[in-house]
Amino acid sequence: MSLHPDSERVLRTLAAQGFPPFEQVGVGTVRELMRGLIPAQGPPEPLARIVETTVPGPDSPLPVRVYQPEPATGPRPLLVFFHGGGWVAGDLELVDRPLRRLARATGAVVAGVGYRRAPETPFPGPVHDADAAVRALAARADEFGSEPDRLVVAGESAGGNLAAAACRLARERGGPRIGLQILICPPLAPARGSAFPSYKTYAHGHLNTRAAMEHFWDLYLATPADAAHPLAAPLLAPDLASLPPALILTAECDPLRDEAEEYGRRLRTAGVPVTLRRYDGMLHVFFLLCRLTAFQEAVDEIGRALRARWPDPQQNA
Repeated sequence: MSLHPDSERVLRTLAAQGFPPFEQVGVGTVRELMRGLIPAQGPPEPLARIVETTVPGPDSPLPVRVYQPEPATGPRPLLVFFHGGGWVAGDLELVDRPLRRLARATGAVVAGVGYRRAPETPFPGPVHDADAAVRALAARADEFGSEPDRLVVAGESAGGNLAAAACRLARERGGPRIGLQILICPPLAPARGSAFPSYKTYAHGHLNTRAAMEHFWDLYLATPADAAHPLAAPLLAPDLASLPPALILTAECDPLRDEAEEYGRRLRTAGVPVTLRRYDGMLHVFFLLCRLTAFQEAVDEIGRALRARWPDPQQNA
């Protein structure tokens, strides 16, 4: 499958702007480049209420932005979302506009979480932040007008990695009970030495490259031994049983595609219900670009997953 015209336009625009390869610039520049994607997301959509708050983290308070759509007539989920950025970049502003759209379209209360980033805080610090945020927000679900028993943990790119790790910790600890995990283009195994075909096919020229992912993993892992830790690389975990049902969204033209889809297959083998959806011709960053048709299709897919997980009894009456 060739690149979607939307993806071709994105690459042409970035090339015209002189967008450099991520692996060839410093962390500060990577953070600036990621912020540069925000204007391409379109204007922010209004929402009934947006709450700026914090939750306790292992080292310091973690910023949280809660998106509350129009008052619901029935119970609604709390969707805890972790932004991407290769563990080194990204923040609440990067996902502000996508999360506004997600809350409006699904009716869920969406909580975007900021976490400590590498290289200042390497693994396992971001995982511990994600775990602390899930536990704290689950305890405050009522405060945000959502249901404690309708907890969703989600993330895009590196945030999908953290979401998967947080689900694993919740399973090992026995709570909070997570009803659904949503992983969008997640890195789930180290890039160096990866034998997945997508790492070869899309090694170059598609924004997220093999060299970029190797660079990000090097910045994230504190030691080489961490590459095999199941909280750093969930795909390498020996046991995936009893994890939450999963919705996994992948982009066709992304080195990470095959490992995310393999994770879905391994979850199914372990008895976990999984929905896998690949977006043909799309780049790794498609969920950050709200004007793309694929973004809206992904939001619709998430809405369907939430309704399937918690059907509306009035619709079935």
